Amino acid sequence: MALIFTFHCGGCGRRYTVYYPKALLFELSGSGTREMGLAEDDAERTSGAIDVARTRAEAQGNIWVDASQTLTLVCVCGKKLDMNIAHHPRVPQAKKPAQKRQTGMIPFPEPAKPKHGPKSEP
Repeated sequence: MALIFTFHCGGCGRRYTVYYPKALLFELSGSGTREMGLAEDDAERTSGAIDVARTRAEAQGNIWVDASQTLTLVCVCGKKLDMNIAHHPRVPQAKKPAQKRQTGMIPFPEPAKPKHGPKSEP
């Protein structure tokens, strides 16, 4: 099955279910040819899997968006929504690199040596 994500509008909270066909994903990621993705998408379409996913999303009150048709849209509240999955990193990026941890042996100070030899008892 192709990717299907649900996004919330940051302005009004309206939910959008976005369908990413494999042809689009292969094109964006470079992991395969568009023709390979089209063949897999056609098989999903004929099996009815995409229609079932769309029906479920709409039954939950979500707005169905086909990413192969549009990657940007404007919500009714006026907020611009970017549905392009290539613009959304999978892992949050660190703002600054972590400091390197110090590793290795910790040197202990040498014990002080007596200045005049051993003490003698009177």
